Amino acid sequence: MTPEKVSIIIPVYNVELYLAECLSSVISQDYDNIEIIAIDDGSTDASPSILEEFRANHKNMTIQSIKNQGPSIARNTGLEMASGEYILFLDSDDFIEKHTISTCMKSFRQYQADIVFFSAKIFYDGVEESLGKRFRGDRALSLQNNSFSAQSFFNQSIKLGSYLVSPCLYIYKRHSLGNIKFYPGILHEDNLFTTRLLLENRHAKMACISDQLYNRRVRPDSTMTQKKQEKHINGLLIVAEELLKLDLAKENSETGAALNQFIQTTLIIALDACRQAYGNSFPYHTRKKLTILLTQTRFKRKKVRTIALSAIPELRIITQPMKKVLQSLKAINT
Repeated sequence: MTPEKVSIIIPVYNVELYLAECLSSVISQDYDNIEIIAIDDGSTDASPSILEEFRANHKNMTIQSIKNQGPSIARNTGLEMASGEYILFLDSDDFIEKHTISTCMKSFRQYQADIVFFSAKIFYDGVEESLGKRFRGDRALSLQNNSFSAQSFFNQSIKLGSYLVSPCLYIYKRHSLGNIKFYPGILHEDNLFTTRLLLENRHAKMACISDQLYNRRVRPDSTMTQKKQEKHINGLLIVAEELLKLDLAKENSETGAALNQFIQTTLIIALDACRQAYGNSFPYHTRKKLTILLTQTRFKRKKVRTIALSAIPELRIITQPMKKVLQSLKAINT
C-alpha cells in the first residue's frame, strides 16, 4: 500500500550558504512518498544553480521560478502546485530531522488528527545568543503529547504564552482545512495564516507532539533579526486588521478573549517596532491606524490609556494639565 503523499513547500530567496543543507534534510527523509516543491523567489545569488543540481538527481523535486514577491506569494504558488494530501512548509535557511515526516504521519494515525504540531531546536549562526530570548521553539509541557480541538489548542496556547505561529512547525491535512492562503506582500504573514487555520476550522482536531523535528537558524539579516522598518510595522497592522474582521473577535467567549489578547499583543509588538524604527516621532498615519485598531479590541481601560499615550505622545501635553486641574477641583471640594 502506497503511503499518503506529503508536499514539502520551500520558498527560496538568496540563501546559497544554507540551501544545500536544507534540501539534503528533505531528500534524506525516511518516508517514501514526498514531493519537494521549491519556489525560487527571484534569487540573484547561486541559489537557482543549487536547486538545479538537486533536481537533476531527484525526480520528486519540482522548481518554479517567479519574480521576487516575498514568501507569501512563494508559498501560495507552492500550494497551487502541490498534489499531496499533507502540507509541510520549510524555510530554505533551516532544515528538518530525518524522521520528521514519518513521525508526524504516525501521529496523524495515532490521534486521528487534521494537524500535527511539533517543536524546534533554535541555533545561532553569526548572531549573538543573547537574542535567544526572542526566539522560542518548544511548546508548553501541558500541550505536548496531547490532542485538542482547534479552538481549544489556540485558547490554551495563548493562555500559556506558548503560541508559535510559524507554519514550518506543523503538518496539516489540506483538504480537511479549507483553502486558506497567505496574505500577499506583507511580513509577519505567519501570524495571520496559522491563526486563521485554527479559528476557521474550529472543529478540526489538533495533535501536539513533544519531538523537536525542526532546526531553526537565527542568522543576520533575516526578517526577525534585521532592523525594524516600515514594512515590519505595516505587516503587523494588517495582521491585526484582518484578525479583527473575524466574527470570533466580537464574541464574548473564551476564544474571542484569546483572539483579542493575540491581536493586542500584535499591536504592542507593532508599537515597539515603531519605536525601534522612528523613536517617538513615527508617522501620523501609522499612529492613527494603530490607535483605530486599538479601539476595536477589548482592552482594559488602564492598558488602553498606556498604549494610547505611547502611540500618541502628544496626548501627554493635554492630559497632564487636565490632571492638575482635576486634582485642584478635588482639593477644593474636600
